[in-house]
Amino acid sequence: MNLFFCGGIAKSGTTLLQRILNLHNDIICQFEDDLNYLLQEFIRIHKGYNLRIKQTGDRIGFKEVKPVSSKVYDKALFKIINDIAEERRQDKKFVGISDNNFLLENFNILNDYFTNSKSIIIFRNPIDRAISLWNHNHRLYKKENNYGHIKVLEVDGKLDLNKFVILKCNLWNIQVKKIFEKIKKQDKNLLLITYELLCTKKSDVVKKIFNFIGCEYDNSTINNILENTSLENFRAKSSYPEFYDKGSLNFGEDFLSSETIKKSIELSRDSLDLLDIKIPDKFK
Repeated sequence: MNLFFCGGIAKSGTTLLQRILNLHNDIICQFEDDLNYLLQEFIRIHKGYNLRIKQTGDRIGFKEVKPVSSKVYDKALFKIINDIAEERRQDKKFVGISDNNFLLENFNILNDYFTNSKSIIIFRNPIDRAISLWNHNHRLYKKENNYGHIKVLEVDGKLDLNKFVILKCNLWNIQVKKIFEKIKKQDKNLLLITYELLCTKKSDVVKKIFNFIGCEYDNSTINNILENTSLENFRAKSSYPEFYDKGSLNFGEDFLSSETIKKSIELSRDSLDLLDIKIPDKFK
């Protein structure tokens, strides 16, 4: 099985990436998974089971109950991930698992365990990403009437878009640098792309992705993907078209003050440089 993983920091174009991949005839990458949920459940079960066998040992006076090691559960978790991929494979040559947090925290472990698997991580400039997250959570609040979606946007107990963007840019910079610290030099099984290039040079980036995975394509394949991954197409085929907003690439120029934009860029400049995301001249 030709397995790959894809994802990124939320609101960085991860859904667009997953949809592009799934449109190739030789690839299946239908869903966005939540492997962190599985991981947390395994951790809970692991702790709970060790507690139970210790309690049983205490009741019968057995003092040296050896706990089950985490390696047993790690192997079981990876077995489930593999079985999920196998179940979805059908007759496809390539199977993709789309996940965000789990991939970002464990891509080296995944590549080590799943020999020859590949990972694709997408990034987006932190200002537009933060605004997208802000708008997304407001839409969720309106849809689900759950104030929790708004609560997580508060800074110092208040809703302030400028402060929220500055905070998120600082956190984004820290997270991206941590990801780069984990990256092995010249890792041939890892591809980094940006939302900015995926939007402005979609055809070239899509070809780069397919070359990386190792699947064949022709002009018809590329043209079909370009046509079916437009914003209008996504909205027309979705039961929740509001989810798909126009992906901004102008560093928040339509929403934020120049002061906020410049401060946000300074806070995230190191990672913007690492990713070679171009800063608009007016904000340099």
